[in-house]
Amino acid sequence: MTIKETCQCGSVEFTLENDPMMHFVCHCSDCQKLHGNSFFGYAYSTEDISVTGEVRKYSYEGGSGNLLHIVSCSNCGSTLYTQPDLIEPMIYVPAGMLKEHYEFSPRVELWASNKASCLAPVVASGESYEHNGTLERIGELLEHLDQR
Repeated sequence: MTIKETCQCGSVEFTLENDPMMHFVCHCSDCQKLHGNSFFGYAYSTEDISVTGEVRKYSYEGGSGNLLHIVSCSNCGSTLYTQPDLIEPMIYVPAGMLKEHYEFSPRVELWASNKASCLAPVVASGESYEHNGTLERIGELLEHLDQR
C-alpha cells in the first residue's frame, strides 16, 4: 500500500510504502512533553518514507542515552516522524497523520508505568511494558516484517 499525506499546512508531503510494522503507544515523559500526551504511532523502516518540502530536525538525548530526532514541517511545526538512533533504520509516524488510512490498534504499550491517570487502560493486542521494552520491541518488529 502506498500512502501520500501532508503536514497540517500542506507545505510538506510525504509518501509511505508498505504497511506499518507495528502500532504502538508510548507513555514516556519525553513523548508527553513533545506531543502533549502519550505518543500513538506507527513503526516504519526509513526505506519506506520519502519527504518533499522544507523540514526541520530537533534532536535530543532520550532515556536510552541515544539521540532521538524529531522531523517536522518548518512552517506549521507538524511532526512528520521521529527517528531513534537506538533503532536507526526505524521511524515512528504519529497515528494522527495516518488516521484516514488505518484504524489504530496498538500492538505494544511502552512505559505503562508512566501513563497519565486520566487515560483509560490501553488494550494492546501484544504486550504492555512498564519500561521501554526495547529488546522485546526489536523482536516484535522483526517478527512483523514478513506480514506487511
